Amino acid sequence: MNIVIMGVQGSGKGTQSKLLSERLAIPHISTGDLFRENIKNQTALGKEAQVYTDRGTLVPDAIVINMVRDRLKSPDTSNGYILDGFPRNGVQMSALEFMRPVEHALLLELDDSTAIGRLSVRTICLRCGIIYGSNRPPKVPGICDVCGASLVERNDDKDRFAIVKRLYLYHQEIDIMLRYYEWKGVLRHIPADGTPETIFRLCLQALGAL
Repeated sequence: MNIVIMGVQGSGKGTQSKLLSERLAIPHISTGDLFRENIKNQTALGKEAQVYTDRGTLVPDAIVINMVRDRLKSPDTSNGYILDGFPRNGVQMSALEFMRPVEHALLLELDDSTAIGRLSVRTICLRCGIIYGSNRPPKVPGICDVCGASLVERNDDKDRFAIVKRLYLYHQEIDIMLRYYEWKGVLRHIPADGTPETIFRLCLQALGAL
């Protein structure tokens, strides 16, 4: 089952990807994790990507596509994948269709004002990567439910202007992907203003996996 999860920042893509990965026994592949892993291990692609991340600029499509291509060659993707953060534009979408065509595209729908509100209060566990927010608060404030580590505020969520800019770019880039996946017949719209449990059930229904 080849799945792409799309949605505005703060819509819960990472949370739903992890839940679906556990239920469907296929890997959750986050481009953010791929960047960090390649940079940490100083792979050739990681060194190339770090040049751009150090500048605070977008990593070119070619580098991102090559990272995803290498990851999709891993044996654990033989039964499918869940991609979170890729593709981001038409170029990446076309590359993915060539490599491993998408069978399900889930769009987590959330209005911008709600997304901004969620992003402004997000925290993350640096140990296990779980993101907490207004729709998924930790049981103990400031402490990760899973590992007990302290939660920190995400650096990229501190600047409201930067958040608004990211939302603007998202809307610009996603239109062509939505039109293509709609034409292909694989697009499913999921309301993302509920609890993580409610959204998860809707995702499973959309995938026919209940």
